[in-house]
Amino acid sequence: MKKTLIFLTAIFISAVSGLNAQNLSGYDIMKKADEVPGPKTSSSTAILTIHSKKGSDRVREVIMKSKDYGDVSKEVIVFTTPKDVAGTAYLMFEYKEDSNGNKKDSDNWLYMPAMKKTRRIASSGSESEGSFMGTDFTYQDMGERSLNKYNYKLLGEESVDGILCYKIECISKTNTEKDPRYITWISKKDFILCKAEFYDRQNQLHRILTCSNFTVIKGYTTAQVMKMENVQTGTWSLIETKNISYDAEDIDDSLFTVSAIEKGRIR
Repeated sequence: MKKTLIFLTAIFISAVSGLNAQNLSGYDIMKKADEVPGPKTSSSTAILTIHSKKGSDRVREVIMKSKDYGDVSKEVIVFTTPKDVAGTAYLMFEYKEDSNGNKKDSDNWLYMPAMKKTRRIASSGSESEGSFMGTDFTYQDMGERSLNKYNYKLLGEESVDGILCYKIECISKTNTEKDPRYITWISKKDFILCKAEFYDRQNQLHRILTCSNFTVIKGYTTAQVMKMENVQTGTWSLIETKNISYDAEDIDDSLFTVSAIEKGRIR
């Protein structure tokens, strides 16, 4: 699914297709969502609110940039405030599936300025399922989930905030993930993600993702607000995206490098 949960840009993009999807299977619908066209470049800022079980909030500001190279999409997130996390950066190379449906694992790097150190983040396994910068999003959520790693079942249709959606169950073929099963709601109109529920290995509801404040920018439908709620811990994380710009600049290729995040070049 295209940006199942997002790289913090909170970009859930679609183009009006007008497709008669009456006979589509669960897999067909997920593939259509995965193939929704996106911009070649994007640039935005976001406010990230992390809500604790005790009711206190931590607020972060980030800069996000991405560029599609065809066979690979490169994305970078840089925290700008508050001071204790400023300069922290996450760089990701997300590879496209080939004609046989095979997909190379993503390459991910996290730079921590306090330690003056960059480390690789595994794209699978327990590390990928860990919390991204103290939020309710995981590192795995930052990228795309390979279609071929799941089995799909169309459960029916259901409305989410007035948007009629396909409701699809997605079950991991290996069943090794922290959340091996999830249910997703995909808009019937344009195949954008509206909601997702993630279930743990005991098949208990773990997290709920909701997308809202949709707007169309240069023909791309974008969710400007995303909320990930952990129903088991009582915490949630909210991403509010602002200053969104698509295809408006040719972002310098050199910004998508480990050297760039270590030197603080992304501003």
